[in-house]
Amino acid sequence: MKKKSTIMGQVAPNPRLTKTAAFLVATALSIPVFVLLSLLDWLFL
Repeated sequence: MKKKSTIMGQVAPNPRLTKTAAFLVATALSIPVFVLLSLLDWLFL
């Protein structure tokens, strides 16, 4: 069994990446990349 993390006397739950958080991270990364690639395509092609 894993050892539980204790922070300031409190047992902390393990950090988890939820599906919503994963979706938000993917969206936050994909939109600027899409805009950048679209601008590069428009400028050079």
